[in-house]
Amino acid sequence: MRPLKTLAVAALIAACAAAAQAEPVRIGFAAESLDYAPAFAAERLGLFKKHNLDVKLIVFRGGAAAQEAMGAGATDIIAYFSPAVALAVSKGVKEKMVATVSAGHVGWNAIVKADSPIKTIQDLAGRKVGISAKATTSDVAALWIADKAGVKFQEIPLGAALAPALRSGQVDAIVFSALITLREIEAGQARSIIDLTADMPPTLANVYVATQEMIDKRPQDLRAALAAIYEALAYMRDNRAWTLGYLKEFAKSDNEKLNEQLYSHVIRELSPDGRIEKAWIQNGLALAARAWDMPDLAKANPDALYTNEFLPKSK
Repeated sequence: MRPLKTLAVAALIAACAAAAQAEPVRIGFAAESLDYAPAFAAERLGLFKKHNLDVKLIVFRGGAAAQEAMGAGATDIIAYFSPAVALAVSKGVKEKMVATVSAGHVGWNAIVKADSPIKTIQDLAGRKVGISAKATTSDVAALWIADKAGVKFQEIPLGAALAPALRSGQVDAIVFSALITLREIEAGQARSIIDLTADMPPTLANVYVATQEMIDKRPQDLRAALAAIYEALAYMRDNRAWTLGYLKEFAKSDNEKLNEQLYSHVIRELSPDGRIEKAWIQNGLALAARAWDMPDLAKANPDALYTNEFLPKSK
């Protein structure tokens, strides 16, 4: 009977190990933004399974909803932007930035209608400029544009209706990410008056954030999840044909020229290693403090908000 007993014990141990291993890693996203394509590609490529992870990718209606889910314990990791993380931490949420998605506003543009008389950002003075919502990445970007131009304009929160509002003349310009702005430009509906990828300093516009519980109790899973995502990004950068086919599906675009631009202007520009620099956080805090009229936000300690400990290449 001893061999049977031994086998039973071994089976129990294996079952317990499998159960522990199967605890899902829940990753939340603010929207189906192109910045997050590597995470979904990691799922498609089987890279989470390669790292022995059961990963659940969850898309929320905006960053605030993703942050709320994290605060409620419904996610382990979210993608968000650094000033909003600092704001959440100031309110007692226990989380930390763990990897850069994009340091700057990669692929972002301020666009106007193709036949608009507006030629430069200075021409936005007194105009209506569409953003997704207040206290968002687009809000901060719009403030930076106003500062750079030395003008004032009215920000109009439009949610997901940015492109229709521009086409109908409800607003004179919109400020947003590549998927919307480049699509409008390629369709001949709009033109860019400023490319934020090139012109706006890095503010840690998009970053992976982990709960303190994930950091303390499941560091191996956190490191493995990030490793899978950055592996997927490396694969996408190195396999252009595969990526263009994937972008056609992810971006729901049959426009080959648009997909080429999304590949070169976004995928190729995302952080290849996830490294976070303190200066990027400081830039974002300074802008957001003014955009949201929260001067104390600029005084937040960046060192308490992030760690590079879990990056795939960290020892």
